[in-house]
Amino acid sequence: MISEAQLAVGSKGLIWGIVGASVIVLVVSALVSGILLPGLLVAAGIVAFTWVIVQMTVSIAIAEEKIVLGCAPFYSIEVSNPDVLAVTMAENTSLSDGYGFRVMGKGKGTRGLLAGGPAVALETKTRRWIVSTAHPEEVVSTIQDQSAGNPWHEEP
Repeated sequence: MISEAQLAVGSKGLIWGIVGASVIVLVVSALVSGILLPGLLVAAGIVAFTWVIVQMTVSIAIAEEKIVLGCAPFYSIEVSNPDVLAVTMAENTSLSDGYGFRVMGKGKGTRGLLAGGPAVALETKTRRWIVSTAHPEEVVSTIQDQSAGNPWHEEP
């Protein structure tokens, strides 16, 4: 594992605040309507789903001749080293860009594995990936070192 990133504490707080307020409204509405048990079950489901979402981890790993991009526990993809065309630092992402696996409208079938903050861009033959990482310089350097045989890689 060369990188892991999670949603920032402030963003988690915002999400929990919105979910908490929604659950309170749901439970009070269910109580007033006389359907407390179904309301509590729905509220519990919302809280459980939110917990899974805020625990997601975006990761980048190198395994043999491939790079593994992941958004645990929901998504993972392997990119073979020969398919990598370039790796660079990307613009920072934020909660407004989304969180987790994202289809992004930035050309070349861009996909994102986002947790907010610093990110790297990984260009392949068919897709562009934006992946959150706490240390983008290290990730770029490590992937470039791993991909030294690729035509796009230039020695310093």
